Amino acid sequence: MIPQYKIISTGSKGNAVLYHGCILVDCGVPFTLLKPYYKDIKLVLLTHIHGDHFNLATIKKLAFERPTIKFGCGSHLTQFLPPHINIDIYTPNRTYIYNFAAITPVELNHDVPNFGYKIYSYNTKLFHATDTSTLEGIEAKDYDLYAIEHNYDEESTIKKLYEDDEKGKFNYQSRSVLTHMSEQQAKEWLYKNKNENSEVLRLHESSTFL
Repeated sequence: MIPQYKIISTGSKGNAVLYHGCILVDCGVPFTLLKPYYKDIKLVLLTHIHGDHFNLATIKKLAFERPTIKFGCGSHLTQFLPPHINIDIYTPNRTYIYNFAAITPVELNHDVPNFGYKIYSYNTKLFHATDTSTLEGIEAKDYDLYAIEHNYDEESTIKKLYEDDEKGKFNYQSRSVLTHMSEQQAKEWLYKNKNENSEVLRLHESSTFL
């Protein structure tokens, strides 16, 4: 069974993915994009501080409109959140039980502290990870859905970086190589974890592959 999901936005302009109509991962979009869904949201899982994943104005508006909403995150984000909202502070690799889901945060490797999430809900298992240079050391066997960002081809990107370096040109993708996963890295990890019935959601492109 594939978990229900709705990509509200994915990419450098903003990220927000809704699972089962009630679990929002990332809140990096204007509140207007959440208007059709916000009344049913029960839990917002925050990953990291970058603006395309963390829109403070939207978080404040959500908390104002829906005071019972829970916000789950690591301690690396609590200093940026208003004190009056309902925050569950997570420790990596511990499981947190709600009456609609079980959430296990995992640490990701980025240029700022970052969490991915294992989400067990409505008899499905999904794994959500964006903005990480590797998933090495993280296991998520036989999940129903893998929502993972991997937004560059390793071979062509590295070749272009070398060419631009020889010409003395700056290439913005040099940061991606250090802080994001390539297609090749993602495929290698997925083949070790997914099964023939798993679905893969390629974030930052809104397309599936494999």
